[in-house]
Amino acid sequence: AVGVYGLSQTLFTVPMGLLSDRWGRKPVIAAGLLVYASGSVLAATAVGIVPLLIGRFVQGAGAISSVVIALVADLTREEVRGRAMAVVGISIGASFALGFAVGPVMSARWGVPSLFWTTAALDLLAIAYLLTMVPRPPVEKPTEVTRAHVGAILRDPNLFSLDLLMFIMHMSLTAVWVVTPKLLLVHWDRSAMWHVYLPMIFIAGLVMLPAVALAESRGKLKALLFAGIGVSAAGSLIMGLSGDAPVMTAVGLVVFFVGFNLLEPVLPSLVTRFAPRELRGTAVGVFNTSQFLGAFCGGALGGFFLGHGRYGLYWTQLALCLPWAWAATRLGTPPARATA
Repeated sequence: AVGVYGLSQTLFTVPMGLLSDRWGRKPVIAAGLLVYASGSVLAATAVGIVPLLIGRFVQGAGAISSVVIALVADLTREEVRGRAMAVVGISIGASFALGFAVGPVMSARWGVPSLFWTTAALDLLAIAYLLTMVPRPPVEKPTEVTRAHVGAILRDPNLFSLDLLMFIMHMSLTAVWVVTPKLLLVHWDRSAMWHVYLPMIFIAGLVMLPAVALAESRGKLKALLFAGIGVSAAGSLIMGLSGDAPVMTAVGLVVFFVGFNLLEPVLPSLVTRFAPRELRGTAVGVFNTSQFLGAFCGGALGGFFLGHGRYGLYWTQLALCLPWAWAATRLGTPPARATA
């Protein structure tokens, strides 16, 4: 029920990116939100696991994240795009932590279906906001995207490296969120977990915005990638060594999440720089497919280590830092920013 969402996101992210390149960003985003809302209603009314699986699959079919990133790129200047992606990353991280804090309270008070009904209502609110508040990107001639275009994107060494970086990053993140809360809940009440999550979000945001701004202004985005990988590795090491010390585990989680947030806004910004403008939605679609596939595999990886030595996950993640760093070294110099 958790993983099938990531699986359907993997299947539909590229087609949605293709459609956005042909039909425009806002119509595809609105359609995806409607699909997501319908899946939320199916999940809210599900009786039994099979209807729930169907609802979750339909939710994932509203795969608009790549289209939203492409829209952000369309509406921002290149010299501030990394900071714009950072703001998007902060909103994602904040909602992620808020879900951990609010979800258990809502499900305990009103039942699990309340989560899906709330999601459906927020989808409709998002559609209204999209149509009334979000600017329309510059009108351009629609691009006829073919399989050859997709193949060219897949063969591009820079875009492939960014896809691999995103895959490993979200595989590690999802696995950490499967395993680490189980370790913390042995020592702390679920109601007390916000003491970890709230400082984590605050510290990550406090570090991310100035770091991205400084790296962009000095042309050091690749250096920021290596810094994010190093910080994430340090967090994995701390969690691996924490044993039964919950405070040390929590500190390691915070450090890991800071490293993740140093990487998160930079990667999509680089994708939009390396990708041809007319194929930006498709390139971001492939990129986000690697993200959701990584999340799907990370759920399986975390589930494996729940039953086969939980702390082994963190040492595995340290080993994954080697291909992570290798992918970063393969990146070329980002194209020069456009000037007015």
